[in-house]
Amino acid sequence: MNRYAEDIADYQLADYQQAARALLKHPFISRAFPDEKTIGRIRRFSPTLALDMREAFGYQLIIRGDTARLLRVKDRLDPTQPALTRTGRRFGRRQYAYLALLTALLARTGIQTTVSDLAGLLKADANRIVGLGFDDDNHEQRRAFVDTVSWLEERGVLHTADGSSDAWLSDPDSHDALYDVDRDALSALWRSRVMLQTVGGVRELFGERVASDSESVLRERAGQAARRALVESPVAYFAEHPEPVVNFLRGRPIADDLERLTGLVFERRREGVLLVDTARLSVEAFPREGAVANAALLVLVAACDLHIDPNRDTAERDLPVWRGAALERAIDEAIPVETRFAVDPDAAPAATPAEPETIVTRPYLDDRQLHDEFIDIMQRYPKNFGRDHHAAPMRLLAEALDLLERFRLVRRVEGGIILEPLAGRYRDTVFRNRSRDQ
Repeated sequence: MNRYAEDIADYQLADYQQAARALLKHPFISRAFPDEKTIGRIRRFSPTLALDMREAFGYQLIIRGDTARLLRVKDRLDPTQPALTRTGRRFGRRQYAYLALLTALLARTGIQTTVSDLAGLLKADANRIVGLGFDDDNHEQRRAFVDTVSWLEERGVLHTADGSSDAWLSDPDSHDALYDVDRDALSALWRSRVMLQTVGGVRELFGERVASDSESVLRERAGQAARRALVESPVAYFAEHPEPVVNFLRGRPIADDLERLTGLVFERRREGVLLVDTARLSVEAFPREGAVANAALLVLVAACDLHIDPNRDTAERDLPVWRGAALERAIDEAIPVETRFAVDPDAAPAATPAEPETIVTRPYLDDRQLHDEFIDIMQRYPKNFGRDHHAAPMRLLAEALDLLERFRLVRRVEGGIILEPLAGRYRDTVFRNRSRDQ
């Protein structure tokens, strides 16, 4: 008996799995984002999707008009899913702050607005916040503002009726843009699982407060956390999760459940498990075309070969695993006291471990080895990279390592990198030099 997609006929299963993957990849879906067809597929299967998302992951699916919002539960801080600009740049602190202010401002506007009006409203609010501010004569701040407006445009919260925000960016005095505001999409984007007024720290933004500590409830929550670990991250390493979650990750039912629900392939490794992303569940793919991805794969294979070469001296390093507690504490301590919401004075302070939960040992390559290997790669595969890459190879190496870190294949440490277990999956990759006409 199937636990998920229970009432879905075999001939509908592929479409249902595509809808499930779309929700997991894009928790916010509108009539324009990520495309015009996805919201129809979500609505077609909405009762079963809502049930499966709640039982499998503890997520809540809300559909309003032509907008779907999946309210997710996060178990840890995750730097791998940032907001991106149209050109693929990560949002910085200023863009995130402007986005929060703009969504609040749009809730108070009518059904139409202009980019110049939004800029004026943003200036009034942002300039009251110490350290933020907004000056539309400052091109960098104007660019950050347009980044956030474009992000809202892409998701269908704002629909361009006339003009262009990019034209306004280049010349605010001569250009403007008129927008229709989609109230349903804005309402869905605004939704949150928690009220910020009740949040006293990072940990309270995560998950759900469990009212019961019964064995059945704890077991259900552990199962949901295990499934979340596989759809929220490229790989779930056993060392990074508590024992109840690891027990689910090691079991057979989770493989059947997630393969049925997503259509992806479950793969077991000694140190962890993963869903093989054959259907682009992730926002970005690896391996893929492009110089950075090509360099990343070449570096990864070279590092693996270097570590197992019996004629080369290799090193290992102990890696502490805190499971995020240290970072959460650091963020909490950085919040200015005067900006924090009042919390219960009788509540006990959150316990933070003085020592890591566990220590793992991983292969280690120092910066000199990486540098030498990458120079050798550039010489062996010269046609795989452009003139700019040959002129600045270390910048290309840094971008390649960023990509590998996002996919949990390596981890940067002081003086070098550590190879994560998943790196071994790509060890036997075969390369070829590109010809001049490719």
